[in-house]
Amino acid sequence: MRSAGQLATPNDEEACNLQMVFIEEEFYELLHAHSNLKREDVIKEACDLIWVTYGLLHSMGVDVDTAFGKVSDSNMTKLPFTYKEGKVQKGPNYRKPDLSKL
Repeated sequence: MRSAGQLATPNDEEACNLQMVFIEEEFYELLHAHSNLKREDVIKEACDLIWVTYGLLHSMGVDVDTAFGKVSDSNMTKLPFTYKEGKVQKGPNYRKPDLSKL
């Protein structure tokens, strides 16, 4: 077992599992903050969720900035888009991001 503060190695299953526990915890804290309509708490908990999600990807050995850029570029291919039930629908130019090499 890793000591506190020790960095995970890429594809460290133990670290990934721990990050998933943190993600679940932070997700529920975000839901709670949102249901209580406290803007400052929502901001804090949303940032904590991003933090632990980055930790999961790091534990998987993923270059998070590259992955996020690819997903962002893919999302922009949804233009022109339409809304259905408040959610953006993929337009005719949509391209799925290629994350296979990350």
